[in-house]
Amino acid sequence: MSLRDIRERYGVSFERGSRVICGGRLGTVAGASNSHIRIKFDGRQISSPCDPLEVQPCHEGLTELAAPQAPTVQDWHAAA
Repeated sequence: MSLRDIRERYGVSFERGSRVICGGRLGTVAGASNSHIRIKFDGRQISSPCDPLEVQPCHEGLTELAAPQAPTVQDWHAAA
């Protein structure tokens, strides 16, 4: 299945080389295989198949994702 076939089937459009986020990780669209989009995640040498419905386009200029912040002691007390 090609990227065009995925666009027609799932209604999502991606181009080879575009930056995306999948599973909280940044990567680049490398192509398509079967019904998956192949993403080359940053820091990896090979691409991985990803569900097209779980892949989100990346905003221009975003180079890294913010690390999740652990709640502080004050946050725990405020919630109680």
